[in-house]
Amino acid sequence: MSFIALLISLLLDQALRHLESLRGPRWFHAYYESLDFLAQSPSFWRAGTGVLVIVLVPTVATLFVGHLLDHIWNALGFLFSVALLLLTLGPRDLHTQVGDYIDATQSGDDYKAGTLAREILGAEPPTDTAARSEAVTHAVLAESNDRLFGIFFWFALLGPAGAVLYRSVDFLRRMPADEKRSQEFTDALNRLYGVLAWIPAHLAAVGYALAGSLEDAVSDLKIFYANCSAKFFQVNNEVLVCAGLGALRASAEDPGTGRLRSALLLIRRTVIIWMVIYFLASLLSWAW
Repeated sequence: MSFIALLISLLLDQALRHLESLRGPRWFHAYYESLDFLAQSPSFWRAGTGVLVIVLVPTVATLFVGHLLDHIWNALGFLFSVALLLLTLGPRDLHTQVGDYIDATQSGDDYKAGTLAREILGAEPPTDTAARSEAVTHAVLAESNDRLFGIFFWFALLGPAGAVLYRSVDFLRRMPADEKRSQEFTDALNRLYGVLAWIPAHLAAVGYALAGSLEDAVSDLKIFYANCSAKFFQVNNEVLVCAGLGALRASAEDPGTGRLRSALLLIRRTVIIWMVIYFLASLLSWAW
């Protein structure tokens, strides 16, 4: 049933694009403000406990409501799963956002293109058009994990509670840091995020390789790991960018909107590959 819930949520995500604003982080900001004292501890272990409390409260609440609805009527639990998955995707649709950026770049609207690039990057974009598009391409290959693949993986593993867990951690790490938040809290949060993102990021990298140039993607990843000295949970984005660019090499696109379009197509093909594998796994579990 989780595969069907995922499929329906993806279809609804395309049909209900006008309701995208409902899955923004406003609710999480209001919730976090009531518990922001947990982010002030200078002790790493207390700060780590604070991170877990903040992200586990909505996760456990989701788990409880889901089990309660399943107990009342399985159809209610199923609808709850679809709704929670739909709310945790994104929150912005990556293809629409990047499509708008490409249109603005090609029409010469540098102000709009710069604004959209800033939203995608979460930072100030390069002023040069080609460099800006290349930076957006890198961001898109990495951002797909937080907007899609991470949610898919944890939903498949833990149901709607897993999707809420991943989105809560992602929302929390994206919140602007203030003077009250301790460095220990930030370090514990980044470590938790890195651990949760590690498996889906590497599965997405494998998907990129299968959906594009397998040989180039594998070759680039071997070189990356041969020269990598960072801890395993710190390199998720780099792995995604490395595998994605390697997978795109066969397209021979120059840096710019052409390669960016190819990156979007690569992500779309990877989603299809994931869905096919998930469907086959679901069939095997039903048959077993």
